[in-house]
Amino acid sequence: MPKMPLSHKLKLFSNFIYAGRFREIYNMIWVYPLWWNRKTAAFLLNNFFPKLGIDLFPPFLEIEPTTVCNFRCVCCEHTYWKEPSINMSFEKFKKIIDDFKRPKWLGLTGIGSSYLNKDYHKMLKYAKSKGTIIEVFDHFAHFKNDDEIKELIEIGPDFQFVSMYGSSKISFEKVCVGSDFEKIIKNLKIFVKLKKQMKKRFPILNFHYIVTSESKDEILDFLDLVHSLNTEVGEILVTPMLHGYKEAKKYEVRIDPDYVKKVEERAKKYKIAVTVNMSAKQEAEGLICKPPIRNCKEYIMPFIFVTGDVTPCCGQNEANARDWQKNTSLGNVFERPFKDIWYSQKYVNMRKIIRKNKVPKECLLCPAYDISKLHI
Repeated sequence: MPKMPLSHKLKLFSNFIYAGRFREIYNMIWVYPLWWNRKTAAFLLNNFFPKLGIDLFPPFLEIEPTTVCNFRCVCCEHTYWKEPSINMSFEKFKKIIDDFKRPKWLGLTGIGSSYLNKDYHKMLKYAKSKGTIIEVFDHFAHFKNDDEIKELIEIGPDFQFVSMYGSSKISFEKVCVGSDFEKIIKNLKIFVKLKKQMKKRFPILNFHYIVTSESKDEILDFLDLVHSLNTEVGEILVTPMLHGYKEAKKYEVRIDPDYVKKVEERAKKYKIAVTVNMSAKQEAEGLICKPPIRNCKEYIMPFIFVTGDVTPCCGQNEANARDWQKNTSLGNVFERPFKDIWYSQKYVNMRKIIRKNKVPKECLLCPAYDISKLHI
């Protein structure tokens, strides 16, 4: 979970006040108690609310706008797919949002490069018009020109994560095959410059550092690079590969408490908040073992594929098991509204199984929790 000082949280929060994002502030009342602290969230979702007869409708939603990508990242399942790459149309995206009835938080990211969907900014703008808190991930590699960066700043999604695979051209491009490291850094600097010129508080810049065998030893240099940008940073999310499937097994690495300590010390020096993703390895949170699945809160953030298929969360992505995910889909939002899917017997049963500390079939590839107790 995000590990940042209270002072930093308050500083980030002040941006919403000064920008007059009061709908988003209201949404935070729902979002953060169900996300920032795993134990609290799990207690509310799996104990407190069910005892009151409440099966809470999710305030979170993740939508995959595209599976089109011209990179061939060696650690990404997309490189090994046989699935045709497609874009989601704005009309289909709008239908999901309208059927959902104004999500309080939206992650508009998937296994593809968002800017290769011509409707991407249109999607962002529509969701933002609802006062939804928006978090997006992108390579920062596919802007057509500076005006497109300026338009992104004008739309102002709340949190903009930039995915990074190293801190040098050699390591970055070895992992993210087909990319241009220098162009990405240039776009980052333009983003920082324009945001200051436009006197905008959003998007708040964040980074997602993917730890592989190629990038692991460059993370301290990466923190130096982020510091050199001289701009406000929300957080750096550090994530080892979630799944070591056979095609990418050699790029999988483990991180230990000493590694996490070194990262946190350098981040503290620069006053940058760093979160090591517990979904990848339990060592990242200093846990002796993975938490029992009854502590799961991630199912409150369903993930919708570009095809409309609904999966429990994004945690089973990047396992190169896309066909299995579709086969265990909980429904399709292009065939029936998400609310009907959420309260269907199939979805309700999945949540009941989790609350009994058993593993439903839809969660067999979960990287975050103990999945040894299968539901039969």
